[in-house]
Amino acid sequence: MRILLIRIMIPVVLVSIGIIYYNCNPEHPYWVIKCPWWLLTGTYCPSCGIQRFTHQLLSGHVYEAFCLNPFLLLSIPYAVLAVLGKWYNIKGVFDNTNRFVYSRQTLMVYVVLYLVWWVMRIIFNI
Repeated sequence: MRILLIRIMIPVVLVSIGIIYYNCNPEHPYWVIKCPWWLLTGTYCPSCGIQRFTHQLLSGHVYEAFCLNPFLLLSIPYAVLAVLGKWYNIKGVFDNTNRFVYSRQTLMVYVVLYLVWWVMRIIFNI
């Protein structure tokens, strides 16, 4: 029962968040959640700009979203596969996907790319 509830709630929550970010532009900072890393250090974290990114992507402005945070756009397929494999693997449909997504090599590559992106954001202020 709990798993069924999670399988139903994930899309409901994602669609709800999507509706909010589609209709509300985070450029207007009266409601935007501030990045704690930015507030502490004044430098970008790997996911800085995720709210503006989400608004641009949902508005159909893929290039603008990519310019805000290219790593996020490239991470979406990996995140989708991870969620599908974890919560929607009914009768083993996503077993091969899980072996890829959760393999040690894939996770290590993702972590290294994440850290490289973070260093690039700090050094080049992008």
